[in-house]
Amino acid sequence: MTKPMDLEFGIVQGRLIQSPPGQLQWFPQDRWEEEFPLAAELGINYIELIAERDHNPKNPIWSDSGIKKIKSLCEKHNLRLRALCNDYIIDHSLLSHSESLKQTINLIEKTSLLEIQKFILPMFEKSEMNENNWQEYTETLRNLSTVAEKHSILICLETNLNGTKLIEVLESLALDNIKCVFDTGNRVTCSPNIYSDIILLGGHIKHVHIKDKDENNNNVLLGTGKVNFKKVFDSLASIDYSGPYTFETHRGNDPIRTARYNCTLTKFFFDEAYSG
Repeated sequence: MTKPMDLEFGIVQGRLIQSPPGQLQWFPQDRWEEEFPLAAELGINYIELIAERDHNPKNPIWSDSGIKKIKSLCEKHNLRLRALCNDYIIDHSLLSHSESLKQTINLIEKTSLLEIQKFILPMFEKSEMNENNWQEYTETLRNLSTVAEKHSILICLETNLNGTKLIEVLESLALDNIKCVFDTGNRVTCSPNIYSDIILLGGHIKHVHIKDKDENNNNVLLGTGKVNFKKVFDSLASIDYSGPYTFETHRGNDPIRTARYNCTLTKFFFDEAYSG
């Protein structure tokens, strides 16, 4: 195994500010700019931007002025732009709504303007990809791949398919710019052994979401749920994963304190994996 030169942490937009009750994935509305200096102070390298489940014209990703402001904040606070996740398709099917495909193509164009190279497609709920319907997505994904390729953007699929089936999907597509996200929390709820899935998927994994879930599928503080993070990092080290890690985590009572704990815990198991 080869230890990466840098351990790069990111955090999903909205996780450094306490959200309204019952809202986990949440764009911080008028407070979105506050997260950039907070991330920098914590040593977090990037904020993973989100497009919300329902279109929000006030989200800065949709305007030239907003994109300019995001890039300016990143430059000011020495942050990078690594990934953007399109949550819109969770509530709007990529298969049955032409508006979803149009929105996704538009968002890929915005991703290019932001100079972001990873575009995440969460294939859940209304856009769920499963063992029975995955072939129905082939044409749509090929079309999106063509658009993304023009901008040198990598599409990362986030699904609950087991490792064997996900490899079948990716190899069937056979597109160099479509790979996968490995989400520790989501996968531990649907796979008997996420650690062997990591090894099985190998180089197809180009992005990692770090979170923990309990027996009831609730997002919980890292280390208090079902995920064995030592095994996660041992497995990632065994495939020489060298990409970034995005915290998609529970905020706890204090999002800043929780984020600091997350960084410490993750770095510990990362170092353990590469010191053996």
